[in-house]
Amino acid sequence: MIALSYGVFIIPNELLAGGVSGLAILTNHFTGWPVGLMILLYNIPILFWARKELSRRFIIYTIIAVFLQSFFLNFMYLVEPYRNDPLLASIFGGILTGVGAGIVIRQYGSSGGVDVIAIVLRKRLGISIGTVSSIANLIVISLAAIVFGIEPAMYTVISFLVGGQAVDVVQEGLNKKRTAMIVSDKSREIKDAIMFQLHRGVTLMHGAGGFENTEKDVIFCVVNQFELARLKEIITAVDKSAFMTISETSEVLGRFTEHSFLWKKDRT
Repeated sequence: MIALSYGVFIIPNELLAGGVSGLAILTNHFTGWPVGLMILLYNIPILFWARKELSRRFIIYTIIAVFLQSFFLNFMYLVEPYRNDPLLASIFGGILTGVGAGIVIRQYGSSGGVDVIAIVLRKRLGISIGTVSSIANLIVISLAAIVFGIEPAMYTVISFLVGGQAVDVVQEGLNKKRTAMIVSDKSREIKDAIMFQLHRGVTLMHGAGGFENTEKDVIFCVVNQFELARLKEIITAVDKSAFMTISETSEVLGRFTEHSFLWKKDRT
């Protein structure tokens, strides 16, 4: 899917991909060397440098992803490129790139390049993955503006934004989590209703009203978005005057979470 994005939408419209792939596209622009080959060659030293920091599974899956991406790019000449509208090209190129990268990430691999560098720097220096990716994308956008002009650079920004959203959708799926905080005089009844009707665990936190200074238990509960309507029904049925706030939860560690295989565990 990433190869299809590059071969059909990104490269024919003089857009750039993120990180190492963008560097490979620039190299192709100046030298004519195949993009697929350059992606493979640029990733070899990166993976060699990071091999001691990352788990064997992550390295193997990333190698497979990089190799397949490079392999399929060599056959993109068989597919007719899309050049009618650069805006549509940036949108659908971003979608395909994001979905492809998201699928790999869900299986605890990566599409190589900046992702690998970012993960290693996060472990060694505590630098967030988002910061490294943002810096890399800023460099790519600047290069796109210099080489191809300001309009292709702006379309490249659109492609990055769409791709980021596509990665999030693939990683989180439709099963996003919501955190509910409930304050009620009937907290015990609501707790029992959530546990036995919705079959979700809850946490009771001791609290006190700021105005009336009355002590109450605050209910903390995490549900997925499909259970949210049912949660509201349960609370309303028990206490129509209950106060509830709902917020989107980006990550949950524990019952909802899969284990991470990105880097090796410390052998201590």
